[in-house]
Amino acid sequence: MVAYDLNRRQLAMLGAALAATWRPPAQAQARSHMLYPREALTEAAGYPALVRFEAGRPDLPLVVFVTGGGVLGRVAYGPPGGRAADFLCHWLHEEGFSSLVLSYPIANGGVFDAAFPHFSMTDWAQQSAEIIARYLDHNGLPANAIVLGWSMAGRIAEPLHAALRGKGKGIELFVAMAAASALPNTLPGLDHMKPAESGLAAIKGAYLDWLLHCLANQNVTAGHSVLDGDTFTREMTGDFPVGLAASAMRYRNGAFVSDPAEDAREVGAAQYRAFPPLALMTHAAQVDARHALTDRATWGVYITQQLCEALVFSRADKLAALAPETWAMLVAHVRDAAPRLSATLPGNHMFFLGENGARGTVQTLKRLRQTAAEVAGELSRLMD
Repeated sequence: MVAYDLNRRQLAMLGAALAATWRPPAQAQARSHMLYPREALTEAAGYPALVRFEAGRPDLPLVVFVTGGGVLGRVAYGPPGGRAADFLCHWLHEEGFSSLVLSYPIANGGVFDAAFPHFSMTDWAQQSAEIIARYLDHNGLPANAIVLGWSMAGRIAEPLHAALRGKGKGIELFVAMAAASALPNTLPGLDHMKPAESGLAAIKGAYLDWLLHCLANQNVTAGHSVLDGDTFTREMTGDFPVGLAASAMRYRNGAFVSDPAEDAREVGAAQYRAFPPLALMTHAAQVDARHALTDRATWGVYITQQLCEALVFSRADKLAALAPETWAMLVAHVRDAAPRLSATLPGNHMFFLGENGARGTVQTLKRLRQTAAEVAGELSRLMD
């Protein structure tokens, strides 16, 4: 993998000159057989991306799966020859949703030819927003998408929403799936990651073994091999840009350095009003103790703050004039909102793998979507 060090302006200019579908260089074309069915390589915001789209009902919102650290979005739809019912996209399609799975560039030679160690949260959000807007427009889908942010992708919630709003689009509901939030220092173990020769963050020796442990447990729960470890490692993982990790690290001058101020700015850590509507899916597995123990509290902060900023604090005149009984009802509704918008599913960090996990995830998504509409409606009526 070759580390590229073009500045973002140069990359953006290059991206604007390319066609909507990225044409890989000859070397990548020669091994295009490495792509799965329905996959395509594209370019957006000056960087390559792997995408997979499947059309559903045009009246339903597009569901976008944004993958986590060092794992291709293939984990949402599985390899050729895999059992489709064991994966998330199959059940989204069964429920009529169009699905779009996004993979930013990682060090997986079967897909990407180059390394981009300076690829940032801002780049990730801009790239994702450009691709999402492209598919919304080309397929006549509603302007507001549902976004599933798995693992590290929880950090994209605010910058992605901002980037989509800049394109006249938005997020109906962002669902964090056992995901890191914008709060700092919640995954301190990632501070020990080391740069590979490419400048990317090396997942081997960091957390790949842990992911394989989670995968093995999901296979046991499913009663068969949903996805074997070798295929997962070879075809779905790779080193990734450290600026995306929940560690506040940045790649500079061949090393990883800490920059918590830039990280907080890029993920919108304190921009509560700028977040989209939020919900949470997590689990209670000991193998992923940090998410099992803290997700509801961590995301509860953002769920509550976003609702209050968007629907309550923005109407200060109405708030001051509420009758005592209405105020008491408002307090109760806000207090209960985060628990209502959070779900604990069976399984571990990869709870959406296996037929029961994948189908249960989609059913939970439908319930959370309905609950989010109900919560927003209730708060709006109280404020009116």
